[in-house]
Amino acid sequence: MSHIKIFIDGIMHLGDMIMSSSVIPVLKKAYPDSEIIYLATANLAYVASFFEGIDQVIPYTYQSKGGYMDVYRMGKMLRKYNFDIGISLDPRERVTLMKWFAHIPIRISMEQALGWKLGWEKWFYTNDLSFSDGWNYKEHRMSESFQHLMCLYTNDSEMKFIPPSFRPSSNVDMQTATQLLKPAGNDKKKIAFCVATTDGFKDWPSDKFSVIADWLIEKYNSVIIMTGIPKHTNKVYQIIEYMNHKDSCINVVGKTSFSELIALFRQIDLVLTLDTGTSHIAGAAGCPVITIFTHNSPAIYKPAGEYTGAVSAYLPCSGKHICIGPRKCKKNDCVEAVTVSMVQKEISRIMEMI
Repeated sequence: MSHIKIFIDGIMHLGDMIMSSSVIPVLKKAYPDSEIIYLATANLAYVASFFEGIDQVIPYTYQSKGGYMDVYRMGKMLRKYNFDIGISLDPRERVTLMKWFAHIPIRISMEQALGWKLGWEKWFYTNDLSFSDGWNYKEHRMSESFQHLMCLYTNDSEMKFIPPSFRPSSNVDMQTATQLLKPAGNDKKKIAFCVATTDGFKDWPSDKFSVIADWLIEKYNSVIIMTGIPKHTNKVYQIIEYMNHKDSCINVVGKTSFSELIALFRQIDLVLTLDTGTSHIAGAAGCPVITIFTHNSPAIYKPAGEYTGAVSAYLPCSGKHICIGPRKCKKNDCVEAVTVSMVQKEISRIMEMI
């Protein structure tokens, strides 16, 4: 094929979207003259626009139950693009039928990179990709599994892993980030914290974060930059209140757009974060990052940058398809088992590398 049109649907959470974007370098290598159009949920469409190699993003607004006429409408709209290949990163029934209605001749599903297999949906795909070479997704980061699976499809056995990455930041965003970091000065390490998650069940205690913050300030002559959304404000204030070195903390919670946060991370020495989208934003921005995991598996969900670390107690009941989740499990030992010393040890390891 010469010039081809590729459709990718990534109806996923933020972190999964970033991890699965590792398929794009493979496609660009196999089809250098291709045009890649990405379908994402309306609230995350802007994220896909930052992926290297994406030519257009289509926002999709849908209801979680019902609205199948909308799926048919979207399929008819997509038919006008005359796509050659349609790729589902997480092939749920809606996007499966959508590509069918769009009459896309080659329809590829990649659900096995996530560790599950299709049911009736597989009959609507021309290629249901699998790890024919014995690859175990539980032993690799999700971004590696997605890229490896796509390499198997394109028969590329020579390609070395390329981690997900964002487009270069604009000068305006870089200048905004520089101004936010100006109080830190030039002679100190800039360490960013993300201390809360959307649902809260993967959080780590405030007092432990404050101990880590003071330790970083004393040992590495650091300034702590608190990042996050306005919802995280109360926990950030609590952590700062517990700290002995409050003056060495810069609070930028709620002060950055998505693009400005990327630019901020590009001027940061290290990000310490919980298992949330921020972990993968930092990794795709090229910033060293350490992620604190509770019930999820670091082997799968760790971001894919050059300098990435993970902290986990590795309890036997944690990990994808093993942990039943905090909504059903009343225990809290997976959080309590992650100690301050574990985090300090991993920080020291990464700091020696960078």
